[in-house]
Amino acid sequence: MCTFISRINHSVIFILFLLIPASFCAQVVEDTPLTFEDQYRKSFHSKPKLDVKFDNRFSFIRDNDVKTIGVKVGFSFRRKFKVGLGINQMLLPVEKTVVEGDTTLPVNLEYFYFSPYIEYVFFNSRKWEFSLSTQFGIGGASYQYNNTEGKKIKLVESVVLSYEPATLIDYKIIRWFGIGTGVGYRFIYYKSPGVKEQFSSPEYVIKLKVYLGEIFRTLTGKELDIDD
Repeated sequence: MCTFISRINHSVIFILFLLIPASFCAQVVEDTPLTFEDQYRKSFHSKPKLDVKFDNRFSFIRDNDVKTIGVKVGFSFRRKFKVGLGINQMLLPVEKTVVEGDTTLPVNLEYFYFSPYIEYVFFNSRKWEFSLSTQFGIGGASYQYNNTEGKKIKLVESVVLSYEPATLIDYKIIRWFGIGTGVGYRFIYYKSPGVKEQFSSPEYVIKLKVYLGEIFRTLTGKELDIDD
């Protein structure tokens, strides 16, 4: 998967990312009687449901395919607007060598961040859901290595602030499980000195959706106040 992704031209992906939401929104506006403002007011005056999701984001650092796993917990308002907080960790560190004095050290690049997020679901049906997502990354990156005692040592680190818009598509396969995908871009608008890496990159999102409300309803016959 990652090998295939790395062969796709980055600029083409970014252009597609910009065009996809515009084309979908144009169609939805024609079919939806409520304006965006009406949806916003009506949604945030309703009782929210719990929103829990897991995602994998594939991106590029120094021509390396990297995978970032994320867990998001928040609230869903009428399945139109979703807000919450995510925790993200780069799963496979990127290896590099750093010169420290007279010594060349093999180090791993680590990247971890929190991400407040908001999503706008502009189309949903029994099986499909199309949404626009934005998350703001607040975290840091560092070069780390293990010393002779096996203890992890942090060599240098940087504060990293990011902005990640994306277009997402979810499909419910059966009552309890679904899959999701998407395309977006990670913009870095601030990075303090220290880690010399380029974190801005196109992103691919792959999700496995577990509909906890449906599972709970099937097993108990009762309703669970969680978004499905």
